Amino acid sequence: MNLNHIQIIITALFATLFLSCNTSKIPIAKDKISNEVDIYVVGYEYNDSKFESSIEEIADEVGMKHVAKLWKNGKNIDLEEKEHYSDANSVFVHNDDIYVGGSIMSGEEYVAAIWKNGKIQKLTDGKKTAHIQSIIVEDKMIYILGEQFGDSHYIVKVWKNGISSNITDGKNDTDGNSFYVDKGNVYICGNENNGSKSVAKVWKNGTPQSLTNGLNNAYALSVFVENGNVYVAGYEIENDKYIAKLWKNGKVQNLSDGTNYSVASSVFVQKGNVYVVGNESINQKSVLKLWINGKATNITDGTNNADANAVVVHNNNIYIAGYEENDVDRYVAKLWINGVAKNLTDGTKNAYAESVFVAEKNK
Repeated sequence: MNLNHIQIIITALFATLFLSCNTSKIPIAKDKISNEVDIYVVGYEYNDSKFESSIEEIADEVGMKHVAKLWKNGKNIDLEEKEHYSDANSVFVHNDDIYVGGSIMSGEEYVAAIWKNGKIQKLTDGKKTAHIQSIIVEDKMIYILGEQFGDSHYIVKVWKNGISSNITDGKNDTDGNSFYVDKGNVYICGNENNGSKSVAKVWKNGTPQSLTNGLNNAYALSVFVENGNVYVAGYEIENDKYIAKLWKNGKVQNLSDGTNYSVASSVFVQKGNVYVVGNESINQKSVLKLWINGKATNITDGTNNADANAVVVHNNNIYIAGYEENDVDRYVAKLWINGVAKNLTDGTKNAYAESVFVAEKNK
């Protein structure tokens, strides 16, 4: 969630129709997308196609760089030049202003940065690596979640209108992966190492709550709050089995049974209906999954590897941002709308969609 907060209406008929389905296809008309909304997606794309996705980790050694990207209604809007390392992890639209959170390399370190209507603002000085995970605007307050490397570990940070506060002390390995702002209360989910294992956690206004007991490695990747209920999506590794999980107010629900590797990466809630996206390894391929109130649907057919990073529901339509491998072993940034994929990149270079936001057009 990467996170997106949009007021939505889900009809009872739609919910009943979708919840009754447990097949590989979503039973919704393909062309029910309203032209009264703008769809914003952010992510990043490599500036070269020298290497396929399977060996991308050596890209830096040969001068390949990933570049932050913003797509509005499928059209690319450049945020940075190809000569700079940069990435975008979150997008939020408020009063026609487009906010993107990510990072850009300055010297030898990444600098936490946001772009407002394409103009960059750097939040750190570049002396120590820092990244932005998510950005939210509420009541004229701009909230930004990120992390910056301290003396030996990353420190989770929140900026409010440019003023930063440390959420963790940097004594342990800690990740802040997602956050949600509800009536001024800031909920952060992530994980912290207890000395031997990674513990899934939620911080409310800086106060931590453990979601797992520390016996297994566990990771909280996305948080959403509705009517005071706190929903967290993630996974736990039990006996070497990756199990997708959903926590509601600290109570856990397994979304997968441990037969296959499975991860829940993003959660969105409307009127008690819980939408979770992630992936499951089936026949050695990563299949993009959608769970609605615990019921699983395959969004991709398993021909190529695919994964989801964010989900949003708006006016009966389900938007999923992620990526899928193509036939020439490149990852294509994609947006799925009601299960129908729309390519955001041409597939010549590895690219990833990290966050999606749907905004009503001004009438």
